[in-house]
Amino acid sequence: MPRTQRSPPATPVVSKQRATSSPDISTNVTEVGPSNVTARHKRFCPDFSPEQQPLAQSNSRFESFENKIVNMLTTWKQEQDAVLNRITSDINEVKKQNREIHKTNTEIEKAIEFMNQAYETMKTTVEKLEQERVEQRTYIIELEKKVLDLQQNSRTSSFEIRNIPQGEKETNDDLTSIVLRTCNKLEVSVKQADLRDIYRMPGKKGSNRPIVAELVTVPQKNRVLQAARMFNKGRASIEKLNTNHIGISGDAKPIYVSDHLSNSLRQLFFEARKYASDNEYKFCWSQNNKIFLRKSEGMPSIIIKSLACLNNLSKSK
Repeated sequence: MPRTQRSPPATPVVSKQRATSSPDISTNVTEVGPSNVTARHKRFCPDFSPEQQPLAQSNSRFESFENKIVNMLTTWKQEQDAVLNRITSDINEVKKQNREIHKTNTEIEKAIEFMNQAYETMKTTVEKLEQERVEQRTYIIELEKKVLDLQQNSRTSSFEIRNIPQGEKETNDDLTSIVLRTCNKLEVSVKQADLRDIYRMPGKKGSNRPIVAELVTVPQKNRVLQAARMFNKGRASIEKLNTNHIGISGDAKPIYVSDHLSNSLRQLFFEARKYASDNEYKFCWSQNNKIFLRKSEGMPSIIIKSLACLNNLSKSK
């Protein structure tokens, strides 16, 4: 048996009513229609909302806000202008200082350049003076050598007798007698006519100043010096040439016969004798205005021309 289909029951028609909103925002929406439909409440508006205030009052408040913004911007602009003015003033001051510094630097550069030029001029002058000093020093040394040669040439025929006591009223005849007796004791033929000049060297009063005798020829002088060395050679100290040998009374005093040297050579001779004593040189003598050293017999003789020669000998030991 076929099934029968029934139509669904009719749904009751419910009248729908649209909710209306009232211009009065304070009025709530009441329920319309079925009990299960509720009305929504409108959002709460504050008092300052344009909807809550009249239009004129709203415009006034907007203008007040706008004025505040303008005043604030104006104040900010004034402050910025003041800052910019200060910065501009500082920049101008810095520029001024820079100009002054630049000017000062320029003056300093000019001063330094002037000093450099003056230094170069002074340096050139000093170099020139130094060169002239060297040339003059060389020239002076040459002149000293020439003067020394002249002095030595004038004394080539002179010899000294040292350590002879001086009499109270000593005359040239007394000096001549002493020289002739000394030469006779040395067995050298010297006559009064062979003496060109004779005198005592200057010195302290009361001291035994050396007697200088100038002979006519240089060979005569050399014979006297050679004879004095030969006389003393191999003799004891008390037997070497002394004052008793030439007839001077009193205690015997040694007599020294040597070349008549200039002051510079005399000082050099003194240094040479001291060097010979300190360094065990057996012989130190002068001949023909030259100073010699010899270590021992059979060794070559060394000519001492200056203190530099003695210094070189010390270094070469």
